[in-house]
Amino acid sequence: MAQFDVYSIEGHGLVVDCQSDLLSDLRSRVVAPLREPDEPSVSKSRLNPLVTIDRTEYRVAIQFLRAVDDRQLREKVGSLLNYEYDLKAAIDMVVSGL
Repeated sequence: MAQFDVYSIEGHGLVVDCQSDLLSDLRSRVVAPLREPDEPSVSKSRLNPLVTIDRTEYRVAIQFLRAVDDRQLREKVGSLLNYEYDLKAAIDMVVSGL
C-alpha cells in the first residue's frame, strides 16, 4: 500500500489513499473518494483535483476524507502519484484553508 494508490472498495467505488507511507504500521488508511467530474458535490476547484485513470476523468473529493480499515483496500486499480502536488495542495486547503 502506497500513498496515492487508487483502490476499489466494494459498494463505495474508487478511493485514493492519502495517508503518508510513514504511518504504514496503522491498521487504517485515510482515503478520499473519486467522483464523476460533473457531480454536484464536487466543485471545479483546487479542492477537488481533476485526475485521469485509464482514460477516465474523476474529481478527487478531498472534503470527504475518511479513515477505512486497511483490509478494505484489496484491489489496487492505479496510482495518482503523478498528481501528488495537486492532491497535497487540496489536502492542505481542507486542513489549513490555504
